[in-house]
Amino acid sequence: MDGWEHTPAFVLGPALDVLAGNSLASALHRGFERFDNLARMVFVDPAGRAFYQEWERAAHSCVAELRAAYGHDPTAERINAVVGELCDASAEFAALWRLHEVKGKSQEGKHLRHPEVGDLHIRFAAFTVNGAPHQQLVVYQAEPASPTAAAFEALRAMATPPVPARTSPALDSGTGDQ
Repeated sequence: MDGWEHTPAFVLGPALDVLAGNSLASALHRGFERFDNLARMVFVDPAGRAFYQEWERAAHSCVAELRAAYGHDPTAERINAVVGELCDASAEFAALWRLHEVKGKSQEGKHLRHPEVGDLHIRFAAFTVNGAPHQQLVVYQAEPASPTAAAFEALRAMATPPVPARTSPALDSGTGDQ
């Protein structure tokens, strides 16, 4: 992923944990307390509502994606831990969880607002990782020569080293308890 200098890219586990990310993905999410779990970032982190300009859409998407992962493995400890934490921390998450909506990530547009480079209009694509069931590679892209492309370049100049791949036994076991 570090070979992709001009586009943020990161790998998500089934509980929407950020398992690895390139330096541009880290710079893009710098305003958050932690760049570790997308659902927690949307619902619990104070930066979430300002970052996701279409917050309700992002919120529905996160919950529907967690529901899809839960449907594949309703006994997965990590998914259940994230859902429990978010139900306790966010009444909005709990209400959306009760709707039982299911939808995986695919390819769409997003409107984000970064605290240092401003508005970003991106397209993203999510790809399954064949060697790691239920993980996905997410890649954000900007239109060439657009204000978002210029903002990505500014972020690249501010970037710190990438998020290393997580190496915990639960993540590496292949048991689905991610």
